[in-house]
Amino acid sequence: MVQHDLADTRYLLERATELDDDERDRIRFPGLVVLEWDGPEESVSRVLGNLVRAKEMWLASMAGADHPDDAGVGIDSLTARFEDVAPRWVETIRDIHRRGAWGDILIDALCDPPESFVLGGVVTHVLTFAAHRRQLARHMMRAAGLDVDHGDPLDWNRSSS
Repeated sequence: MVQHDLADTRYLLERATELDDDERDRIRFPGLVVLEWDGPEESVSRVLGNLVRAKEMWLASMAGADHPDDAGVGIDSLTARFEDVAPRWVETIRDIHRRGAWGDILIDALCDPPESFVLGGVVTHVLTFAAHRRQLARHMMRAAGLDVDHGDPLDWNRSSS
């Protein structure tokens, strides 16, 4: 699931380069909010941005770091941010698995006030909302005239075997 999420996100970022800036930023679903703390996700740019930012935020929380800088919102910058965070995300999940730490508690000091979460729940949360956002991005890209695949993990698994 983790590898599919990353491969599918990479696919969507690549396909988004086929849209000009205006089309990527065009409001497609007015008022759409996936998670209240992420704000409106009404455009392809915002949905893809939050796909990347979620992993950046959770990794920062796990490392006890400050809020990550999300200044780069253009498609090239967003792709570079994704290529930076993807291997760190995979390695973090591998480390959780190696240590058998799925039930360990994370104190997220980036929340105000700080909150505690189970690491396995964090990974599940990220994968759940990433899947939702990837499908939203597809709907928006289709509305912009792009022919995109369905993002089916079965198809991905067959093609990557």
